[in-house]
Amino acid sequence: MKNRKGLILVIALLVIVAGFFSYRAMFGVQKVVVDNTAQGNKISEYANPQSFITPLQLKDLMDKDADVVIIGSLNPTKGDSPIEGSFTMWRPDYSASEGVYEYGGMKNTTEEMEAILSSYGATKNSTIVVYAANSHHDAARLWWQIKMLGHKDVRYLDGGLNAWAGADYPTGNANPGVESTDYKAFNLSTESLASFEDVANAIDSDTVIIDTRTADEETGASTKKGASGPGKITDSVWIEWTNAVNEDTTLKSLDELKDIYGEFEGKDIIAYCQSGVRSAHTLLVLSEALGYENVMNYDGSWIQWSYEYYENNNSEAQSENVE
Repeated sequence: MKNRKGLILVIALLVIVAGFFSYRAMFGVQKVVVDNTAQGNKISEYANPQSFITPLQLKDLMDKDADVVIIGSLNPTKGDSPIEGSFTMWRPDYSASEGVYEYGGMKNTTEEMEAILSSYGATKNSTIVVYAANSHHDAARLWWQIKMLGHKDVRYLDGGLNAWAGADYPTGNANPGVESTDYKAFNLSTESLASFEDVANAIDSDTVIIDTRTADEETGASTKKGASGPGKITDSVWIEWTNAVNEDTTLKSLDELKDIYGEFEGKDIIAYCQSGVRSAHTLLVLSEALGYENVMNYDGSWIQWSYEYYENNNSEAQSENVE
């Protein structure tokens, strides 16, 4: 009987271990190998190349012991090993506290972002590099929120943790102990922040509203958790955010991006998604890679818009593909 119980215990442990590694294989970061020269040349052609950085360039800054603060927006349930020496956070850390709004997904306050950057030892002169894993829209969301504080040098790691790991650069040993600073926003700007009223006024105007969600969300076939119901904003143009990304998760070239978004050059643009994360990635591409001006991200996105449509019966929340 004891031998049988021991065998059962061993089998159970093997199942747990196998399950863990299967989970990591399914959901963990996928390493990609990127040509450093081609990646650098691609970024150099962007309108604002200083808003981007390659793994090689980041490694060089770290080796020189430069004033660089690296922040990874990483889902803790995935178990990915962060860039060595970086700080990690997840969406709840830079989202509004529960109860502030009737719906979720909104950005946190300026004061809360200042406290976060202070705890990371950042100053106004620091180079801040943001990264994510697999789908890099969360890095773009962080980039957007930090830029609105007026921070000058914020860079999006092209290829994120995938390309970093693919280059066999060091991971682990994250969230180092540092001396806190008193970081303050010094040129606060909300020019890239679209409100509900901005979007409502954009309907039936020359402003382009871009829906960056999946096809199922855009057609109303599916509804993500947090939204009050299916649908899309009236007159919005569907261009999923992934159109700007290569299979290896790096950004496409300038010419490829022009082929996708070229018709919108010179126009006022508002991007939205479920909660302003994927649309932040599109904003980054449009404003920094293509250099388009007057691009805004709708922070409330479909979560807020659907709330106004379904819960408040707000006539300004004009919607299509609804129930």
